[in-house]
Amino acid sequence: MFLKPGLLPISTFPALGVPSPLVFALRPVTMKRQVGAGSAPRRDVTRSGVPTAMPPSHSSPRFLGWIATHAILLALTTTTHAAEPVTSVIYPASDFPALANGVTTGLVGEATVSVWAPSRDDWSLTTEGETITLKLQHRPGDTVPRWHDIGTAKIAHDRRLKIVVVGPEEKSPPEKTAAKKKARSRPAPRPVPAILRLSTQKSIMPSLDLLRGRIDTIEASPDRRRGEVRTNQQGAEFEAPSTAEAWLDRRTHLRDQLLVTLGLWPIFPKAPLKPRVFGKLHRDGYTIEKIVLETFPGFTLSGNLYRPETASGKIPGILCPHGHWEDGRLNPEVQQRCIRWAKLGCAVFMYDMVGYNDSKPFTHEFLNDRLRHWGLSLPTLQTWNSIRALDWLTSLPDVDVTRIGCTGESGGGTQTFLLTALDDRIKFSAPVVMVSDSFQGGCVCENAAGLRIGTDNVEFAAMCAPRPLFMVGASGDWTKLTMERAYPAIRGVYSLIGSTNRVGAQVFDFPHNYNQTSRNAVYAAMGRWLLGIDEPEKTREGKQQPEKPEDLLTFGPNHPAPMDRKTPEQLESYLIETRRRQLDAIAPTSDESRWEAGRRILKTALAIRTGIVDPPYSSIESRAIRRIAREGYQVLHAELDREKSSEAIPIVRLIPARSSGRLTVIVHPSGKAGLASGDGEPTKLVRSLLAMGEQVVGLDPLFVGESIDPRDPIAHRPETVHSETYNPSTTADQMQDLATVLTWCRSQEDVRELSLVALGESGYQVMLARPMLPGLARTAIELPPPPTGSHADAWPSTIDLPGREQSAGLRGSAALSAPEPLWIFGRVDAIDPTWARASYEKAGSPSMLVLDEQAPTPEALARWIDRGTN
Repeated sequence: MFLKPGLLPISTFPALGVPSPLVFALRPVTMKRQVGAGSAPRRDVTRSGVPTAMPPSHSSPRFLGWIATHAILLALTTTTHAAEPVTSVIYPASDFPALANGVTTGLVGEATVSVWAPSRDDWSLTTEGETITLKLQHRPGDTVPRWHDIGTAKIAHDRRLKIVVVGPEEKSPPEKTAAKKKARSRPAPRPVPAILRLSTQKSIMPSLDLLRGRIDTIEASPDRRRGEVRTNQQGAEFEAPSTAEAWLDRRTHLRDQLLVTLGLWPIFPKAPLKPRVFGKLHRDGYTIEKIVLETFPGFTLSGNLYRPETASGKIPGILCPHGHWEDGRLNPEVQQRCIRWAKLGCAVFMYDMVGYNDSKPFTHEFLNDRLRHWGLSLPTLQTWNSIRALDWLTSLPDVDVTRIGCTGESGGGTQTFLLTALDDRIKFSAPVVMVSDSFQGGCVCENAAGLRIGTDNVEFAAMCAPRPLFMVGASGDWTKLTMERAYPAIRGVYSLIGSTNRVGAQVFDFPHNYNQTSRNAVYAAMGRWLLGIDEPEKTREGKQQPEKPEDLLTFGPNHPAPMDRKTPEQLESYLIETRRRQLDAIAPTSDESRWEAGRRILKTALAIRTGIVDPPYSSIESRAIRRIAREGYQVLHAELDREKSSEAIPIVRLIPARSSGRLTVIVHPSGKAGLASGDGEPTKLVRSLLAMGEQVVGLDPLFVGESIDPRDPIAHRPETVHSETYNPSTTADQMQDLATVLTWCRSQEDVRELSLVALGESGYQVMLARPMLPGLARTAIELPPPPTGSHADAWPSTIDLPGREQSAGLRGSAALSAPEPLWIFGRVDAIDPTWARASYEKAGSPSMLVLDEQAPTPEALARWIDRGTN
């Protein structure tokens, strides 16, 4: 029943299960907002000036109301610490991948299997050993969902139960089938029940009050992210900001994003390049030499250095990364610009892309799950090669380091603007046929996870400002709209800093190219800034003779490749071990100054990789879905979204009749369903928090609970080529959903303190994200053991985040959480507790960290959340 203000007679209390006084008075709670001096508004809940942490005077009628409410709420929870026997369990649609892999239900004996589904969905089951197979057939009926018993299954003690789904067999027209195969690299999962329940006792069907907001349909929340995906055919609609200061701030963030996502954060140590220079060719006015550099120990970069035959004083240096020509730097068209620049008086270094020409045995690939989690990829190697090539070129005694240019076409154009954005030693940049908002690059060497989330090639090119930039487009490729789109946006940045004379662009009527017409345009622009030649006629290219491929290759019978050249597998091990040593060197176990620098390094990596933002309160909209009045508390279902986002995050909020002003968000792998036991009623933890006057909020992040469509339960955004370059991972989306919910909770008028509890495998995700979640009073995190049979380093899919190890993973996040109150229980070794302890010691707050290999009782956990003691 729902209690209203007034008097409760003695006859009421036996039904409530609490002792019977003569009479109890219930009075409404008055919420007042107080603002502390010199601080942000503090949301304190008071009762006629009396803090809610203390009861009213024993002699006042208000005291009787306080006792009544707390007695009712205490009746919702038990006082014993003994574990409650499990008689039923509930699984939402999003749990089915885990069910198929096997779960421990806690049930023993014969269990009734029930589904919550529309009448027309005819579910049946078969059992074989420890596997339950659910089968769906459609029949005439309505779409209104309800509970259905579909059979029974015997569950053995301490055995993992597998629940799999088959059918219905639906045939699609050939063209649709082909389209689906093209759109997805893996088969779509079959429909599943919206909710599945197993129960070993006969009882009424469970309540949906906590489980779902919408109970008249199985449809998922209207979150457009389930069907939206950005592709490499799309830009980010870049426009110059309103002020130069805003651009400088944005440029700093972009440089961090580039370094982190390219796997160069922290930057690798620069070992000796051990340059080998040989095979000098003398030509008409210029020379060509063969160059081999060791950019990583045992990893070589080959190229050719073109120089004027004679020169006095220091000369400009130019880097020339080539595009995806099949023969790379050996291509006759590619050689032409090197020859012309050498004749004009420049030192020009043309170098291989990874896996081309002299590095062909390495192949043009470098990615697997292990590399991905360390943030390493083929773009890591190519960008590092460009940086080291620049190191070598600027070390030459005859090269003027104040006059360094870079130009490349297509994929070489990508390398050009990436190097320019990262390294201010490039004084003139000319990316050719690549800067566009309609295509961002199709090769693995141009796409790293997270690289273009929120940005694009146009903005990367703008990072050249205020240094001179010249772009060339072609009417026959994706750069045809350079003058209408990319150039005006970039010129807007140059305008902010008063240097519009330093940016230019041209589009020529050719297919994708770096032909003589395009080269002449670049010669004229670069000649002006590097050579002081203002007359384009003096830089034009004449007839030139390219070299035979065999005369440019560095490795051959007379100069074999080094015997100790690293294979991809060896380089992978070297890079990861190097990165481990770098992180260990800045650990909280090191000295104070190193850890201060280390905190900044780890926090930057974590911020970029998670992408979590703390949105303004005003940007979050709440849409009410359903409100239920229950004995002693209310249940509110709503959906949250942010301004200019595609989100629709289902939440449930439980508000006790007498709220203390504190609110706890509970994160569970099953979403809101994790707040309920098998009968749909609040779990013991939730009941304990409510009894203490705590509000409780649960959420269904993207692809969990109501955020997944049971008819098409795909737990990821639509698949597209290089998807993670342009879109957040599912883990990052779910982390942002939590951050949005926390911000919304803090904004509520009746909330003055916010805490967070993460249970099950969600604990791993929350642990990783914790340093990016501000404004929390206390955080409790469960880290369960990995599934039976998993190897020691196995992590759950909840933290399948590209580059997570760049911030030292879980141990880094635990350390970065200092000095905030943090209780980690379960698999404490997963965070490497030495980091956390050392960090909290250095922060002067060792008592704020609690590490416990044993799980606390729900009551103890609730007490710690509510009071800071257990």
